[in-house]
Amino acid sequence: MTCARFVRHAAAILALFASTTQPVLAEQWLVISGASHHFRQSERDWRQFNPGIGFERALERPGLYAVGGYFRNSYDRHALYAGVRWMPFEWGPLKLGGYALASTGYPSPILLLPGFSVEGERLGLNIVLAPNLGRYSGYVGMQVRVRLE
Repeated sequence: MTCARFVRHAAAILALFASTTQPVLAEQWLVISGASHHFRQSERDWRQFNPGIGFERALERPGLYAVGGYFRNSYDRHALYAGVRWMPFEWGPLKLGGYALASTGYPSPILLLPGFSVEGERLGLNIVLAPNLGRYSGYVGMQVRVRLE
């Protein structure tokens, strides 16, 4: 990815958050990307450690968050992402739903992924699940969330 393209993508992510109509006190989370495990290990040398940082901000609809950030993906590429995380089903600290994302660094720029989160008052854990699809290896990915105040 060229520097100019990286700057354009980063600006788009920042614009997503700047354009929300939420008050300053909206629920916000720092997201630390960390790890993945691919179901088809023999297909390629997948990168399993995926460092990165992102941001989540609650939107008006319950369980809906604007998300964006950067991480080093399993293809060992830089990846910028922006979209929404929607967790409409909730049982105590467990929330179920999924993600709709635009991202760089993948064969498809649009990602629709099921997932869940476990959330406490200050800390949380996001888990993303991608099934095996054709020749594409599915995976489980993990992010740690820290609530900002």
